[in-house]
Amino acid sequence: MDYFNSLKNIFLNSMDNRPLEGVRVVEFAHYILGPNIPRLLAQLGAEVIKIEPPPRGDRWKYAPMWGGKGFFKGMRIDYLYLNSNKYFVGIDFRKEEGYKLIVELVKKADVFVENMEPGTLDKYGLGYLQLREINPRLIYVSASGYGQFGPLHKLPSYDIIGQAESGIMDTTGWENSINEIYRLPDYPGDWLPSTMAVSAIIAALIYREKTGRGQYIDLSQAASLQRFMYHFVYMSATGRRLKRSGFFDPFAPVSGVFKTYDGKYVAVSAMTESQVRTLAKEVNGLLDALGDRWKVYEILQKWISQKTLVEILEIGKRLKVPIQPVMTDFDVLNDPWRWERGSIVKIRDRLYGEIVVPGPVVKIAGVNLNVRWVARPVGYHNKLVLRKWLGIKAEEVDKLVEHGVLGYWDGQIGNMPPPGWKAEEDPVFQGERDEI
Repeated sequence: MDYFNSLKNIFLNSMDNRPLEGVRVVEFAHYILGPNIPRLLAQLGAEVIKIEPPPRGDRWKYAPMWGGKGFFKGMRIDYLYLNSNKYFVGIDFRKEEGYKLIVELVKKADVFVENMEPGTLDKYGLGYLQLREINPRLIYVSASGYGQFGPLHKLPSYDIIGQAESGIMDTTGWENSINEIYRLPDYPGDWLPSTMAVSAIIAALIYREKTGRGQYIDLSQAASLQRFMYHFVYMSATGRRLKRSGFFDPFAPVSGVFKTYDGKYVAVSAMTESQVRTLAKEVNGLLDALGDRWKVYEILQKWISQKTLVEILEIGKRLKVPIQPVMTDFDVLNDPWRWERGSIVKIRDRLYGEIVVPGPVVKIAGVNLNVRWVARPVGYHNKLVLRKWLGIKAEEVDKLVEHGVLGYWDGQIGNMPPPGWKAEEDPVFQGERDEI
């Protein structure tokens, strides 16, 4: 067996526990920035309970998308994945008994994640200063637009605001010719910072092992997005701003996005001297045009426009020059490489049935990090979580529901079990067994 097949077998044969099994996380978050942090921890094996004030909870589940077509069996499609592998508890934290329940859960937690407006949870006795007294080993994470202090810390922020404030948006579009800038789609202002937070949490867990002390992690959306940028460093050193580069790679002598003969698009990036010279043997006039980016583009576009997508990809493989198609959603969904690698996986969720979801961002040898179940409506795991964590019986949970301390979903689109679901036939909802 060759080296690469040996590696493939190592990754496919999942035998070990997930690395964060045994770590308990309490989530008090909504939208994307906050909830994605516990999602990643859950994928790594942590036990995450998502606390929501009933009956509506996290408002992201209701947000209209794609003309109102972004719902699947009563739940928002991306919400199902964004909140996968979590347990859902509906607690009214404004009631004294609800607050006491959360405190008891925090006593048993390792990590607490929130992304409310700075100072909000402090008003309810759930801020860092209060909870560290209850659990000194707790790792408390606050994710917000501008952090917990400084002149902007009280201002609200969402993805587009983070992209603007960080400077990312100023790098998009073209210099001079088209005076426009763009928002990067699909909420990188939430996904990227939340990923950075997970690194800090894992570091804090290691720190706690060494010192016995918990930690406070303050994540600023705008500040963390800025860490992906080097433009301000260039400005500081030279006094000049880096120009916008559109679809060109400013460091590659030959690059861009080009249209093929059959109307498809390909990206090209000849970064090294050998790649440029190899490509120039196929493209007349390319070497003479080097240094003039638009002239290079025109020559390469003329050459590519005479070839189909399949033909240009084969040339790229033969020359060993990076040339790849601009993938559509359809292309991604039907790409064999992604299915083989596990970048796309099809799971059968116990409630919502067969769903295609993204695979784990990374692979860890011998460990299966795939989605085990998708999101549930508000309060779905009330009985299960309170029995497992606090030893509260189902009958006591029912009484707390009657008193308005605990609650469930409102049944609106985006917050409901699938059609045909029956509470009395669901042992997980009844707290009698776990999801897996």
